[in-house]
Amino acid sequence: MKSVYVKTLGCKVNTFDSHALENQFKKSGYKLVNQADQADITVINTCSVTSVAEKEARYLLRRFKRENPDSFRVVTGCYAQIDSATIEQMGEVDFIVPNEAKERLVPLVEERLDDKDQTRKFPQDLKQVKNNRQNHFKSSLTLFDSPKTERTRAFLKIQDGCNGFCSYCQIPYARGASRSVPAKDVLAEAKNLVNSGGGELVLTGIHIGDYGEDVGPEGKGQALFLKVLDELFSIKGLKRLRISSLEPAELSQGLIEVLAKHADKFCDHFHLPLQSGDNCILRLMNRQYDQDRYFESVRMIREYFPKAQVSADVIPGFPGEGEQAFLETIAFIKKCQLASLHVFPYSKRPNTAAIRMPDHLDVEVIKKRAKELRDLSKQLSKEFAGSFVGQSAEVLWEQFDASSGRWQGKTKNYLPVMSETAFAGAVGQVDEVRLRGFVTEGALLATK
Repeated sequence: MKSVYVKTLGCKVNTFDSHALENQFKKSGYKLVNQADQADITVINTCSVTSVAEKEARYLLRRFKRENPDSFRVVTGCYAQIDSATIEQMGEVDFIVPNEAKERLVPLVEERLDDKDQTRKFPQDLKQVKNNRQNHFKSSLTLFDSPKTERTRAFLKIQDGCNGFCSYCQIPYARGASRSVPAKDVLAEAKNLVNSGGGELVLTGIHIGDYGEDVGPEGKGQALFLKVLDELFSIKGLKRLRISSLEPAELSQGLIEVLAKHADKFCDHFHLPLQSGDNCILRLMNRQYDQDRYFESVRMIREYFPKAQVSADVIPGFPGEGEQAFLETIAFIKKCQLASLHVFPYSKRPNTAAIRMPDHLDVEVIKKRAKELRDLSKQLSKEFAGSFVGQSAEVLWEQFDASSGRWQGKTKNYLPVMSETAFAGAVGQVDEVRLRGFVTEGALLATK
């Protein structure tokens, strides 16, 4: 029995895909292992959101080659899609399966291992891509075998791909055009996950708000998405449902009302990508909202969910972002009272509109602004968590930390908490607790 190790880089969608690949390998008779140096086959599911993510993939390939030179190393994911020709030149790489063929990875690997030509690094029916110069393809999304389920949190990918073409982003090229999982399959998979013991169901995708737009009249204007959400909340045994991310312009009155209707199960943590708080930069980025629309989304959230945590992605250092535009972003983040930030310093991505724009910033300026935003995020997170000291909250316990003797978990609005010692918790258990002061810099104390 051959052994397989799958390493995931990047987003929650990649995490879902890796779990699905593990299940496919297991179904085909392979043994899963937790370390690359124990594996006959090593799969790296790569990210390409920044040049740093691609650099990490190359580093891991070289490290895995040193640690286990006899392993058969396979590269898949977004980096494998947008620059397979470059990856192919690496001596540490044995085989490449781009995103457009990811659902065929296991049979493709087996075919390659049986091939007389042991030098071939690419599927015979696909073309290599250099510097993201490729035709746009339809996302290869299929509903994989049931993903690996943690007892506390299970991810369910309902959509893949993107049609947005923001000027800085190559995800539409890396993941393909938007495609939705059929509603009946979403509901069937969700029931399987809930029945397997998942305490919290997390809907994930590249552009979740686009769900249903590719299936005809039933999906237009969020109609199908709202219908599926309503049915998901009605699944017997579901404790919580969380949506990983939504675009600001897609947070409609109808959507917020469906979520409010199921407030007892909905996790009121909204991740709304911002990218910039300056209207001029937002237009250059080809984002589909301005300051006013973003602020209206936040206002509507707070009207229906006053305890909600609102987090955002931010890209410092976009071409043409002067000092005033950066200060405008800082001021807007504070105005919206965002609770945390995911900071992605601008990175030149091949074959995107932004790379051809004038006024690219010095790398040191971008680093400085990224640090300032990360420092601001720490301050905002502490202030947001601190505002709940003395209040009660429901906590889903995720794990027991033996070193501290405390249970660790999260509230519905995604606050990290730790129990008092000698707390009688259990993985997947939901308890009503009282939130006290901070146990660590980022976690509140929970007592009964």
